[in-house]
Amino acid sequence: MGRMGEALMGRSRALLLAAAVLGTAGMLLFGGVFADSSGDGVLRSEARAAGDAADQDSLNGLIAGFSSGNTAAYVRSLEHRVAQQPSDAASLTLLGLAYQQRARETGDPTYYRLSGKALGRALRVGGGTRALIVQGLAALANTRHRFGAGLALARRSIRIDRENGSAYGALGDALLNLGRYRPAFAAYDRMAVLSPGIASYTRVANARELLGRRDGAVEALQLALEADSTVPEQVAWTLVQLGNVQFNRGRLGAAERAYRQALRRLPGYVHAEAGLARVEAARDDYGPAAARLRHVVDVLPIPAYVIALGDVLHVSGRESQARREYGLVGVIERLFAANGVRTELQTALFDLDHGRNVNDALARARKAYVSAPGVYAEDALAWGLLKTGRCGSAKVHSADSLRLGTRDALLFFHRGMIERCLGNGAAARVWFGRALSLNPNFSLLWAPVARRALE
Repeated sequence: MGRMGEALMGRSRALLLAAAVLGTAGMLLFGGVFADSSGDGVLRSEARAAGDAADQDSLNGLIAGFSSGNTAAYVRSLEHRVAQQPSDAASLTLLGLAYQQRARETGDPTYYRLSGKALGRALRVGGGTRALIVQGLAALANTRHRFGAGLALARRSIRIDRENGSAYGALGDALLNLGRYRPAFAAYDRMAVLSPGIASYTRVANARELLGRRDGAVEALQLALEADSTVPEQVAWTLVQLGNVQFNRGRLGAAERAYRQALRRLPGYVHAEAGLARVEAARDDYGPAAARLRHVVDVLPIPAYVIALGDVLHVSGRESQARREYGLVGVIERLFAANGVRTELQTALFDLDHGRNVNDALARARKAYVSAPGVYAEDALAWGLLKTGRCGSAKVHSADSLRLGTRDALLFFHRGMIERCLGNGAAARVWFGRALSLNPNFSLLWAPVARRALE
């Protein structure tokens, strides 16, 4: 695969894939999403083993294949097996799920198309892994931001097997992105009952962060690490999420420790390297940050990392180099779109942040909001409305984006800019102050704007 083909889904999409590879059952039940992170919110119960024997055998085989850390070799062996036995539904299922993990690791979006083909063939052939096949298709639909389809497929998987915890994860992912938060959180809690482990606890952590419970999010991620996994990449990913939560709280030292721990668990892990680059840039160490991000982009040129490199180059005065990186973003986004991944929200935010195609970006933000009206789609729409001078409408959507109590400095900053646009200077200063108090380094582009507004 060439440089253009090596692109990986961002934070939310990678989490969506976890259900496909970590559906094992256990004994510990994590406290519900709505439980307080302190006190008596942690419950314990016996969880029944999810899935039938065929599903469990398939999952055990999948995890064993990934535990070596050489997913490429495992995929090749499965492809050989399928070539020899093209009607082997179990092998087709494993191959479809393995393609999703390969996409997670390499970022090549063509693996999503291959996953869909393998899982579709498995479904047509028939066999004892039907619930797992449909669950895999649900995860794939969510990963492509086809959340309506993901919701229908997740429900179908649950109807086939009501004890499949990972299907509840796919259900929650679809509901979450559709803005249906309470049933999404209930689905995650059900997953945690049936399949406690990294996949369920990282979802609980994400839900708690959305609710503004960052201590609870850290607690959930630490519990996920205690649960551990035989798949090194999953553990490293969880440590990166822990680092991200700490970074978003403005705790650079704690974030750096988590990223370095991820690298000890999986040397060379590019998501951890990207996290360290964020820390370096936040400390104004732009040279090391740019060098680290160049390596990351050479391995995994996902839009988020290419944009990050462009922004570091921009703030350090290397405009021509920054423009080259920004130009690459559109190429990568088109590659994802060609492989069935909806990209309206990501492209809209990039263009709005960088003053490109603003009216068209607003149209894309609106389209993303209509198809998946979650709080971040609300915020993107508010930002687009502000950028096109519709400040009153922007404030309505900004208020809705904060309805869960999410403590995200960028959301606070956007609200401050909207208040300033409306002539509410005092309110704008309050929101800018809240953003910087929460995380003084929330954005290379916008944190300096907030600081200047408070001078």
